[in-house]
Amino acid sequence: MKRSLVAWFLVFSVMTAMVVKAQRPHPIYSTADSGVNVFFGATLKTTMLYTTARVLPSTGTAYMLFPKDATGVENTFDVNARSSTIYFAVDGPSVGNFRLGGKMVFYTIKDLVDPSYGLLPALMYVELKNDKWRFSLGQQVDVFAQRIPNMIDGYFALASAGCAGNSSRGQLRAERFLPVGDGKVTLTLAASQPLSTYYSKDFRDNKENNGLPNLEWAVKYQSGADKDAWVPWDRVELAASGVAGSYRVFKNDTVAGVPVNIGINKPKVRGYAGEFAFRLSRRFGIQGEVYTGQALGNYMGAIMQTTKGPKDREVHSTGFWMEGAMYWRRDLQTRFGYGQDNCRREDLIGGGFLKNSTVFGNLIWDINKSFATGVECTYKTTRFSPISSKDNQGMTFMVMAQYSF
Repeated sequence: MKRSLVAWFLVFSVMTAMVVKAQRPHPIYSTADSGVNVFFGATLKTTMLYTTARVLPSTGTAYMLFPKDATGVENTFDVNARSSTIYFAVDGPSVGNFRLGGKMVFYTIKDLVDPSYGLLPALMYVELKNDKWRFSLGQQVDVFAQRIPNMIDGYFALASAGCAGNSSRGQLRAERFLPVGDGKVTLTLAASQPLSTYYSKDFRDNKENNGLPNLEWAVKYQSGADKDAWVPWDRVELAASGVAGSYRVFKNDTVAGVPVNIGINKPKVRGYAGEFAFRLSRRFGIQGEVYTGQALGNYMGAIMQTTKGPKDREVHSTGFWMEGAMYWRRDLQTRFGYGQDNCRREDLIGGGFLKNSTVFGNLIWDINKSFATGVECTYKTTRFSPISSKDNQGMTFMVMAQYSF
């Protein structure tokens, strides 16, 4: 029965899957006198997921696995449109030698563990930029650990399996662009919102910031751009980044039936990451990332864990991922890679996720500027602390159908 389900799934994937190639919409409104261009776009994305082990969360995105089920029946199947997006942007007018702009991107889901649909503001910011500087304010992607593998499930993309960063939060950012030979160096500094509940439920109750933002920074070098290359990276891209900050947790008790704050813990957030990408030929390239730090659950590290125990002890973690990209033709590519997150066992007071890893491979065919087809297979392993027979492993098969304009 299992073999027939897998065979049916693969046949259906090849016949019906359509994946969209990212593209910038055409302006829907322009004013020649003020130089304002307005852009609007939307993407309808449906995904189909079949797994041989129960995934967490059980809403179509396989971050990690549940412990083994006592019944031995673990296959799951899910079809959803949770990754659909609405895109709105404004470019212009000019302000001195800067260009004013703004962007809003919404996902059609409330958060990653909610199966119902709503609008989640992933990006919402204004910016001033020219060829030397960029200043921006609003909801933006983390400066820390910016690289991401090209997987069919863009929500997952090895999060909790070595790929930290790439979450979204309020941020004041400044960037400086410096030419170096045939390339450039980008320096980024940001003051960001310390708490985000997109990816870690550890921040849902009795948490708030300390009155100070987190500080994020990055230094990136890239050179050897080639618009005729099929691999979408420069010949060399190297980056280092980090994050530092803290927040406070109120510890409550009940006195005469009334909740009373009896103490405060102040966990510290720390993270460092190194990133690379090399375009080895027009058709082939590799990229990856390594990180280390503590309390990085809402930066998509530490297998989504931040702190443990009554003292809110920070969970220390390390992780890495690496991906190869092979372009058979300009419109036909294969991505394959591996990533893993490891948490320090002594930090997992009361138990938790100890290690999570993923091996993946996919095939994506860009049919035209709006449509493509692709399938992806992953093998996941999740270990728990304390170590027990509940450690789990399994395969997932995913296909995506998408239309965008």
